[in-house]
Amino acid sequence: MLGQRLPPVAAARKKMGNSLLSVIGSIATVALIAVATRWLSGAQGSLLPRTRDGTSLYGIKWQWRAVGFAGGLFAVVISVWSWHDLHRPEWGLIAISVTFLILSLWLASGSVTTNQSGITKSGLWYSRSFQWKEITEVRLHKKQGGAIELRSGARKLIIDSRFNAFRHLLNEIEDRTQLQPMRGN
Repeated sequence: MLGQRLPPVAAARKKMGNSLLSVIGSIATVALIAVATRWLSGAQGSLLPRTRDGTSLYGIKWQWRAVGFAGGLFAVVISVWSWHDLHRPEWGLIAISVTFLILSLWLASGSVTTNQSGITKSGLWYSRSFQWKEITEVRLHKKQGGAIELRSGARKLIIDSRFNAFRHLLNEIEDRTQLQPMRGN
């Protein structure tokens, strides 16, 4: 019978069931984030860069690409679901989804290229290059997963641990610049 109210005991059970599902969902979400973070932090990637005609290409590790593309797909699905479910666009949710999509694409894209003359880091919306002779300082950051920071006067270039053959890249930077990295934060 439609419109009937549940007895107080049944209503309390239903409310407790929803509450329990919410707690289980929250625990599962936290566990998934912890597992994914651990998986990404332990991602090794390839040990050597791709080389061609004296140029080395250091791409993004496949694990980071997978998480980035999955996050982008999730953002698109949420936007489409919201549009379909609400029968009208929810502009706030779409704005958040587009922001999440752009961040996901940034996470999954980029490369570092080295050759005899210098190093270039390319990202989703920028590219920065240094000649080897311009680099005056190399820093290694512990807090950022061992990120490499190259300095040339006031300019700097930061290469994070998402890239393949990270140790090989650090060795190449040391060899070409003849500088030892300073251990930073």
